[in-house]
Amino acid sequence: MNSTSLTSILQKLDDEIFFAILDFSLDTETELAIGASPIYIPVRRLSIRYPILCPMNSVGAMDRYCELRWKACTFLKTHAFIESAEYCEQGTHRWEGLLKVSVPDPARFVSFLVDLRIEENRRNPGEVMEADIHSATARLVQLADSFHRTALRLRTRHADREPFLINDEYDVQDLFSALLETRFEDVRREEWGPSYAGGATRVDFFLKSECVLLETKMTRDGLSDRRVGEELIIDIAHYK
Repeated sequence: MNSTSLTSILQKLDDEIFFAILDFSLDTETELAIGASPIYIPVRRLSIRYPILCPMNSVGAMDRYCELRWKACTFLKTHAFIESAEYCEQGTHRWEGLLKVSVPDPARFVSFLVDLRIEENRRNPGEVMEADIHSATARLVQLADSFHRTALRLRTRHADREPFLINDEYDVQDLFSALLETRFEDVRREEWGPSYAGGATRVDFFLKSECVLLETKMTRDGLSDRRVGEELIIDIAHYK
């Protein structure tokens, strides 16, 4: 199918299914970027990227959201952007399942994603969508969504090599640093922050081009929700 006919098809889709296809494709792109093989895409994302897909927090709206995600997967398979899609049960609820997909031609998939972004801009002229994949926030959310799955996969390595285990916050930083490098050009570790209350502190990551500071946290036994909240309040004041 040539680009012109595909563009015509995209333009005829209603907003719900179009943004579902874009939503699912962006998740697939993230997995391709971190080198995942095979690729696992959650039926339900932890964060809703496009409100049109799930405008309210209800059982019916979430059912509809998951149905749209499945239809998006079917569209990508029909047009050979993905080769297969296998449902993998995860947890106790169908929403917690994963779709195991394979991408036969990553270059063609990336080219298709460009067409999707062009069509997105056509539908939203002059607007910058709140969850734009090109924004730092959207990219960080995508990486955060994939962090747990990536950590689990690294527990089992080829040829009985030592697993990569998350034992402390430094392990969290090492793995997240590698993920950040796949989506950002200039990632700086442990940058000094501005002076606050007579002292200066180091922030875990500084994304220079985007002017974003990033601090990681790891929960542990004895670290209460209240304590985490207090640490976040202090961090916000430090880096404001």
